[in-house]
Amino acid sequence: MKHLIVIVATSLGLLNTAAAHDSVTAAYLGNEGVMVVNGETKILFDAFYADSYGQYTLVPDAITEAMMKGASPYDGVDAIFVSHVHGDHFTAELAVAYMRANKDVRLYAPQQVHDAIVNSGVADNDPLMARVFGYDLGPEDSAISFDVEGLQIAAVAIPHAGNRPHIQNFAWRVTLGDETTVMHLGDAGTEVSDFSRHLPHFKSRKTDTAFPPYWFFGDPNGELILRDIIDADQAIGVHVPKRAANHGDEWRARAGGDLFTDPGETRELAGDVHPHEH
Repeated sequence: MKHLIVIVATSLGLLNTAAAHDSVTAAYLGNEGVMVVNGETKILFDAFYADSYGQYTLVPDAITEAMMKGASPYDGVDAIFVSHVHGDHFTAELAVAYMRANKDVRLYAPQQVHDAIVNSGVADNDPLMARVFGYDLGPEDSAISFDVEGLQIAAVAIPHAGNRPHIQNFAWRVTLGDETTVMHLGDAGTEVSDFSRHLPHFKSRKTDTAFPPYWFFGDPNGELILRDIIDADQAIGVHVPKRAANHGDEWRARAGGDLFTDPGETRELAGDVHPHEH
C-alpha cells in the first residue's frame, strides 16, 4: 500500500518554523509518542512512559526535560491522550509530574489509565484529578465524542493486538482547530471486524493523518483497514523497534509506507486549512 511520504525534518527547530506559518506538523517523541501542532494548538499522544521492554524507543531525556519545563517547542500543550495503560505507553508518575508542572493541560484516557493514576498515590479529591478524564469503553460500545476548547475529540475501543482483551485500548481521533484531523490507534490489532463494527464512526469525519502501529503495513488486514475503513490521506507508522533508529529509510522502504523511527523527526501533515464536512 502506498502512503504519502513527506520530507523528514530531523531538527526540532523546524517544528517552530512550521508552527509559525500555521502548517500542521507532528514531532516524534519515541515508541508511539507523538506531538501534533496546528498553530497555537498542541496535543500529545502516549508521551509519558518509562518502560522500553528492552526493544522499544524511550523518549530521550532532553525531550522529556523540555516537556516537563514547558520549553519550546513543547510549551502550551492543550491536551494529552493515552491509548492504554501498558508501560511502553503510559507511566502514571511521569504523567502526574507533567500535569503538576503544567497546570492547564488535560488528560484523556481509558478508565484503566485513570485508575493507574489513582493507584500511584493521587487522591480522588486531588485538584489534579479534575483534569483527568477516564472513559470505561469496551470494543462493542459506541464511540464517544465531545468538543473541548478548539479540539473535537472522539474515541472507540479497539482490542489490543495479541489477544489481550483485559486491556482497554483506544483509537483517539482529534480535530485541531476544526481543520486537521489525526487518529492514533494505540496497539490496535488488525482484525477487520474490530474496525468494521465502528464503520459509521470512522466515516463520520475525514481523517487526514493516522498513526497506526507499524505492523499494519504489509499485513493484508491492516492495509485494508487503513485504506477502506480509516481512509486517511496519510499514515505514519509508530511503535517501531528501537533497532530501526538511524535506519529509517531502510525500514520505510521495507514497510512500503512512512514510519517514525528516530525521536526528534518531524513531518508536515496532510490536511486542509478549512473546516471538514461532516
